[in-house]
Amino acid sequence: MPKVLHIGPCETPGGMANVMRILAEHPPEGWEAELLSSHVVGSPWAKWRAYRRARQTLIQMLKDPAQRPTVVHLHTAADWSWWRKRRFAQMAHKAGVPNIVHIHSGQFDTWLGSKNSQRTQRILRDMNAFNIKFVVLSPDWKNRLTSFLGEIHSIHNPIDPKFKSSNRTRQTNMLLLLGRNDPVKGHGLAQETVAKLRKEFPNLELTMTGVSSSDKEWVKALGWVSEEHKLELLSESTALLVPSQFEGQPMVVIEALACGLPVIVSRHLSSLPNDVIRAGPSVSNWCEVIRDFLNNPVTIDFQSNEYEISVISKQWGECYGDFCSD
Repeated sequence: MPKVLHIGPCETPGGMANVMRILAEHPPEGWEAELLSSHVVGSPWAKWRAYRRARQTLIQMLKDPAQRPTVVHLHTAADWSWWRKRRFAQMAHKAGVPNIVHIHSGQFDTWLGSKNSQRTQRILRDMNAFNIKFVVLSPDWKNRLTSFLGEIHSIHNPIDPKFKSSNRTRQTNMLLLLGRNDPVKGHGLAQETVAKLRKEFPNLELTMTGVSSSDKEWVKALGWVSEEHKLELLSESTALLVPSQFEGQPMVVIEALACGLPVIVSRHLSSLPNDVIRAGPSVSNWCEVIRDFLNNPVTIDFQSNEYEISVISKQWGECYGDFCSD
């Protein structure tokens, strides 16, 4: 049976790890799948050791016919994430195994700079030298990156089947932000927005992941939560806030909509369903949009068919099959 090996941060909390896990648990029909973790949360030394362990594991797998994958599926963001994955692609190609590079980053085009930049030209050389096929998260990202990388493919992120509407009673004053503690995720903007809105809606609260403490009594700082807890939050909250500076295709948006939860996102984010509500970029813009939402609640009836794992798994099966037969 052919096997796909997913390499990336599958043990690091975040959307990319969730995608890797779902794809590995639901491989295409007639395929088997394995995960290889290349990253850990921790010090630079811990991250380097994780990377080195992954390299050694891949070397052994490529040497052993019983473990050798049919195709290597690399999951990458931009910058150092790519340079680490590049080494895996080089190793796989040397062993005669084709590579798929799955770009999850929401700033890969910005990182490349231009189609004539040294960075772009180097990646194009690697693409040809290591027999790489690039896959992005949406038709929009395909249009944006084609001028840089040439022929690429787009496949949506899949939804875990457990994310669906429930009979739970939603809170009327519980705004939710799910994301790592990083300035690009907009925790500060969300807190400033809710602080101003509380003058009109004094019972309004903000629940956030990524941060473990807050000096504000109306902020619930949860740190990182399990998938089960996340599902509860998506089923009970009033709305999900996504004030990020950039995103590839945030899994949590698709999961929230599948759970029937309204989602308010930064206006400049792309590759999202039309069901989202857009705001930004200023705090006053966010206050205006959330105020209107709280006074005029909306009902979400999201059609998630194109994100269902059965559909996505079939698309990946076609992608693997076509690439391996080239």
